[in-house]
Amino acid sequence: MGERYWEVDAIRGIALIGMIVYHLLACMVIFHMIVEDEEFLTYYGTINIASASFVLIAGVALILRHARKKGRTTQEYYRSIIIKALFLFIVAIGITIVTKIGAELILHNDVYVKFGFLHMLSISILLSLPFLRFGKWNILPGIIIVLIGILLIPQITAPEWLYPLGIHGAEFTDTTQDYFPLFPWFGVLLIGIALGDIFYPNGIRSFRFPNAGKVGKFFSRIGNGKVTLAVYLAHIPVIFVVLWIISQITGIGYI
Repeated sequence: MGERYWEVDAIRGIALIGMIVYHLLACMVIFHMIVEDEEFLTYYGTINIASASFVLIAGVALILRHARKKGRTTQEYYRSIIIKALFLFIVAIGITIVTKIGAELILHNDVYVKFGFLHMLSISILLSLPFLRFGKWNILPGIIIVLIGILLIPQITAPEWLYPLGIHGAEFTDTTQDYFPLFPWFGVLLIGIALGDIFYPNGIRSFRFPNAGKVGKFFSRIGNGKVTLAVYLAHIPVIFVVLWIISQITGIGYI
């Protein structure tokens, strides 16, 4: 078994907390507790930093996961990644179904998660399999895909059924939540794989780093893979229920 490096889990834990704050703000907007003005949106936009950190660490984790599979065949390593990615995709489809039902029954609209974070992450992990052999050189296709996603894809508005790639009309983002297209986010994952190979070649840390203190241990526990997924799936329903209770008790906010 390869060593588990606390700093990797800690960064993922910090990114998770960033996502929780973002979703708290989003739910408060739904409950009309805060106004979505320009000043608010500047803070709202910081979700990209947390998301990028999360996806980069997912790429690094693919390199570390390979080290923890020593003694097993390459096929077994790839099979374990495919199983994990398919599990995440099934969870993502479940999120789509639940948010669509919730939008219709509770919010009385058709705004739901069509291609969210877990959709993107699961498919990106599957697409990354042929790239893993290139290690640090994934920095090149990663940067190219990010630039295409930022500079080129937004100029293409049709056909809209290619929205998983980032191709859509101007009104599409008003009909979906938690939207993370493959361009540029798949590129971010490839950059994470490259960083993993640079800083953790063969799953071994290539630099000196202090031991985790109390704060580091706290964030690394949150950032442990299984804990992270459980918190990610649970936090939005919990936030929604808490805000609903507050609105019912205080009269502040409504749907």
